[in-house]
Amino acid sequence: MAVDARCPDCDVALEEADLFTGQGEFRVRTETEADDVLAAVGVAKALEVTPRRCPECGLVRFYAEK
Repeated sequence: MAVDARCPDCDVALEEADLFTGQGEFRVRTETEADDVLAAVGVAKALEVTPRRCPECGLVRFYAEK
């Protein structure tokens, strides 16, 4: 991930974390860029999501990768 993600509460760098869904990859839907296959079902684009966790307080944030 290119972004220097920091915890808004602790001001420490967020570390990469794993997300377990039991269904495969976790993605987020967006309507910003069309994709022929997804647009046919009403979704413009699906982006992979990277979870980041604060090692101090445990806050988890999800970042959509382009």
